[in-house]
Amino acid sequence: MSEKSFIHLLILTLVLLVAATISSLIQPKFETKVNRGELIFQNLNSELNNISKIEIDNGLNKIVIGKNQTGWVMENKYNYKVKDDVVKENLIQIARLRFFEKKTENPSLYSRIDLHYPNDEEGNSKLILILNQNNEKLSEFIQGKVKKNGIYIKKSGDKSTWLTTGLLSMPIDDNDWLETKIFDIKNEEIEKIKLKHADKSILLVSKKKKENENFVIDNLPKGETPKSDLIANFLSYFLSNLTFEDVIERKEAIKENFITEAEFELFNDIVINTIVFKDGDNKWINFNIDENSNQKLKNDNLIQVSDIGNWTYKLSKTKYNTIDTKLKDLLVED
Repeated sequence: MSEKSFIHLLILTLVLLVAATISSLIQPKFETKVNRGELIFQNLNSELNNISKIEIDNGLNKIVIGKNQTGWVMENKYNYKVKDDVVKENLIQIARLRFFEKKTENPSLYSRIDLHYPNDEEGNSKLILILNQNNEKLSEFIQGKVKKNGIYIKKSGDKSTWLTTGLLSMPIDDNDWLETKIFDIKNEEIEKIKLKHADKSILLVSKKKKENENFVIDNLPKGETPKSDLIANFLSYFLSNLTFEDVIERKEAIKENFITEAEFELFNDIVINTIVFKDGDNKWINFNIDENSNQKLKNDNLIQVSDIGNWTYKLSKTKYNTIDTKLKDLLVED
């Protein structure tokens, strides 16, 4: 290369270098920033149908809701059925959360708005994780204090905290998610009730016709009088809006802890048998329903779970008191 060519090449190189430097100086610099009103989890709307797991952990309780062939279930509660509408409502709430106002990035101040990691005794903050069908994270964040029109959140791995527009419930109580209703059978559907207690006493009540107003005591002893014509009617409300306080996997009663056997016959030939027993300090109840009766209950939407025979339930004290009733309780005292 001649000296003249080398000089030309050098000048060209210097010109290109200067041009590149000037370009970098005048090129606008784009910063990754969040604008008020932007969706916080922008990918979630398109992934709502692909979500397979929700985890909520407040340090005191951890709820794991998964999706199987039958629908949404609570994995930390023996895969018991979860209310679909509650799952849908909460997922939509997350997808609609928007940035409103940036707050502190100082970890020492997180606890003031309940955005510290949920491992304290207060249980005020909640770590929420959403996974898709491939077990990939769609969102992971801490939910903090609730304001009038928004909540405080902090995305996992991000120091920034935010006040949102849009509220989010994400309850941490199991029963807020679980399908706690067992039956909802109206009292006029009941034809016969039989109560058999541990002391061998039996109470039988029935109605001859569906339109009859009152139940009668079938095994009324000679010479005894009911306290009133409608004294037995309250027994027929046992299966109406019947909900549980707790549920566990099926546990069979034994003779020593048996309390009451209650059998309900409906006018459409459905038979529902129950066994109440004591385990520790609590009363529990099992339901025994034949296949034909179970299918009729499903067809008429009178039962909320298809596998009721797999579970043991804890009911309210009021419901237990109903079927604890004995024949003598309905009679005029001497």
